[in-house]
Amino acid sequence: MNATVTALPGRINRLEQALRQICDEVDRLKLEVKELEDENARLRREVAGMYLEDGAAGLRQKPGAQNLWNLYDKGFHVCNHYFGKGREGECIFCYALINRGEQKDGA
Repeated sequence: MNATVTALPGRINRLEQALRQICDEVDRLKLEVKELEDENARLRREVAGMYLEDGAAGLRQKPGAQNLWNLYDKGFHVCNHYFGKGREGECIFCYALINRGEQKDGA
């Protein structure tokens, strides 16, 4: 029997183990991303809550701005450039739009 043929089962086992380790690492990364997304959403709610309070700055968030934040937090663009499209990461256009609306109403 050829030496290469007898080495195949060992190579296959090593590849399977490496693949399992990669899959485990991907699963751990997915959990970490989910935790970070949850924390990000929580922090956004806290920041939005600061605008709802009548604080020293005197800013109040209008219901429309809150609806935009809700859509944005669900992963959709609210800016005129990409409105309604799925969002990955942050969008400065969306932030500018929502904050512009808050400042106009609160002034």
